[in-house]
This record gives sequence, C-alpha cells and structure tokens, in this order.
Amino acid sequence: MSAVWTVLVLVIGGYILSLTFRGVIEQNLDDRLNSMMDSLIGISGIEFEEDLNLYRALSEPRFEQPYSGWYWQISAKNSEPYRSRSLWDESLKPDMEMDASRSVYYDTTGPEDQSLRAIDRDITIPGSDTVFRYTVAVDKYELESQSRRFDLILVWSLGILGVGLLAASLLQLFFGLQPLRKVRASLSRIRRGQVSRLPDDFPSEIQPLADELNALLDHNDEVIDRSRTQVGNLAHALKTPLAILLNEADLQKGGGFSEMVVKQANAMRRHVDHYLHRARVAASAKVISSRTEVAPVIRDLCRAMGVINRDKVFDISIAGPEEQLVFRGERQDLEEIVGNLLENAGKWAERQVYVHCRREADTIILEISDDGPGIDPAAREAVFTRGERLDEETPGSGLGLSIVQDLISLYGGKISLEDNLSAAEAPSQKGLRVKISLPAAVF
Repeated sequence: MSAVWTVLVLVIGGYILSLTFRGVIEQNLDDRLNSMMDSLIGISGIEFEEDLNLYRALSEPRFEQPYSGWYWQISAKNSEPYRSRSLWDESLKPDMEMDASRSVYYDTTGPEDQSLRAIDRDITIPGSDTVFRYTVAVDKYELESQSRRFDLILVWSLGILGVGLLAASLLQLFFGLQPLRKVRASLSRIRRGQVSRLPDDFPSEIQPLADELNALLDHNDEVIDRSRTQVGNLAHALKTPLAILLNEADLQKGGGFSEMVVKQANAMRRHVDHYLHRARVAASAKVISSRTEVAPVIRDLCRAMGVINRDKVFDISIAGPEEQLVFRGERQDLEEIVGNLLENAGKWAERQVYVHCRREADTIILEISDDGPGIDPAAREAVFTRGERLDEETPGSGLGLSIVQDLISLYGGKISLEDNLSAAEAPSQKGLRVKISLPAAVF
C-alpha cells in the first residue's frame, strides 16, 4: 500500500511541477513579448502625410529572417499593414474588433501553420489620429521544446526518486519486520517443543509483546500445574477412603454385604482412575510444546512385551525417516496408548504381534496386528465400554481400550478395529488389526 501511495504522490507532484514550470516559461515569454512590443512602439513615428515610419530596426535579427517564427505587424483599419520581413508575403490576422487598449495575450496560427504566442496593443502616435494595432508574435516551438525537456528530466528524476523510495520502503519493511519474523520463528520452536519461552533480546518496540507472550505461556503452565496438583489431591482424597472400605470388607469375608461393598468399591476405584486420568490427559493435551519421538517408544514397549510374553514375537516396521515420526503430545500418554494395545495383542496372539508405523501428512498412523482369534465385528464397539470384557476368564479390568479411546480422542485422533487380513489365510485364526491416528508434530 505504501508503494501505491508513493507512486501516486510522485505522479501528482510531477504533474504539478510540470504545470508550474510551463506557467513560468509562458509568463517569461509573455514578458519578452511585452518588452519587444515596447521596443517596437519606441522606434515608431509619423512622417509627412501621416505615414508610419520606424526609425531603426529591432535588435532581434530573427525579425529579418523569413518565416523565422518571430514576427511583428502594425495594422490600421482600411489600410495595408506594416510587417516584419520575417512574415515575407504572409500577414497576421488580429481581431480588430477586440478591445486592445491594454496588452492582450493570445494564441494564434501563423505562417506555415506555426503555433504562435501573440500580444496586441492599440496605440495612437502623436501627430496622427489613426489607431494602430501593434502585434508581436513568437513561435511557441521554443516554449514547447523547453517544456518537453523539463518533462523528460522530471520523469527520469522522479522515476529514480520513486525507485529509491520504493527500495527504501522495502528495506525498511524487511528490517522493520525482522523482529516479528523472529517472534514467529520463536513461537514455532515453542510449538515444536524445542524451547519453552521467547528470548529476551528483541528490540525495545517488540520486547513488551514478547514479555506478554512469555507471561501468557507462564500462566498456561501454572494453570496446567495447578490442575495436575488438584487432580492428584483429589486422587489421594478418594483413594484412601476406598482402600479403607476394601480392607474392612476383606476382613468381613463370607457375607453378602461385604461382597457387595468390594464390588462397588472396585467399580468406584475404576471410575475414579478413569476420570482422574482423563482430566490429567485433558490438561497435558493442551501443552503447546509437547512432542514425543514415536520409534523409541515403540521399540521400548515391544522389548518389554517380549520379555513378558517370551513365547511370542513382536515385529516392528517403520516407514519413512524416523525423525519425521514425532507425536504432538506427551510421552507417557503415547506409552499408555501403545502399551495397552500391545498388552491386549500379546494376550490374544498365538505367535506374533506386528507393529507398523508411518506418517501421512500431519498424522501419525499406528497399526498393531495379531494372529489371535480376533473380535466379531458386532462386538467391536462394546470393547470400548468402560469395564466391558468379552472374556471374563482372561485377567484384566476392562478399562484398557476405554482409556486408549479417551486418550486418542482428547488428542483429536481416531481408533478403529479391523480384520487382520495378513493372518486371515490361516484356517483357524482370524486375527485383529487396531489402527490409530494421532497428531504429528510440525517441523
């Protein structure tokens, strides 16, 4: 926008300067014509029989050169005009009906269609009653030539000035916005988890903005820390009474009341664990700088699951460069998501669990497949219900997949259960594939 205004101002300024210069040189030409008119009147006189006579020639030699563009003429009604030699056989045609008691300036056409600037004045010479119309005219070519030269110089000068001003504006814009670009780069590093605060070396005009952003980040951290502390305090406040209830019920074994207390207390504990964990993750999911490398987490968990399930093989496949596989979230949440899925896969697999990881645009895709019996499509939605277990004989609380689904949804991801087509060729095995998508960190 500043460039447009610069060009507009230069164009308007150049136009005004051109008009001013033309007005000045036109005024100079008019003054020169008036001076020549005075000289022509001064050398005029009346001789016998009222004949007009010039005592001497004008000092300008161009009045003697034919069609030179410098002309004078003295006219009277009903008589042949007196003319300069430069008019040769042509005549000027002043408007004799026009009042020229004072000098009158006008534009007219002369010999060979020359564009002339003329002055007329009516004079009565002593010794005669005749009113003579004195006319002096000059070709405007010189005026136009000077005007064109000035316009050319003006265009080049203002053009160079405009280029210089635009270059200065661009440089000012580039260097003036450099601190804001630095703020943007710093915020990007914060979002990627490389730093936690903006630096303190901005110019004095930008530093207050950086300080306010740092204060906002500090406030965000304080809110999250306070939330986590309150969640922890609530967890301790609820878990202790539940533990006492369970202990007391355990001491009173054998009664229906004690069994009911144990059952309800365990249900309450599961609900407390679930919602407290959900609250913790909801807070941590809002942390701007959280980022976790996916490949090391998968390898560590597969190694641990391999130790627990020594009769089963955990294979890992990673597509693309590992440095691009970065989860935009906290490591403990990723460990809980993948750990629960690997634990379930290892529990149901016959011989092998296969983990595949890749990045698609801004999403991390994880696929965990096993060669176990799989899950009937009609029952797949039920496994995400809290406390729901399809096999009561297999150890577990029934909260694993529910927690996984909550974690993934809090991060804006998705989870789906599919048939493991690679294992479907085995006649006695169907297999299950769990596919999850999580947000990837921005580089």
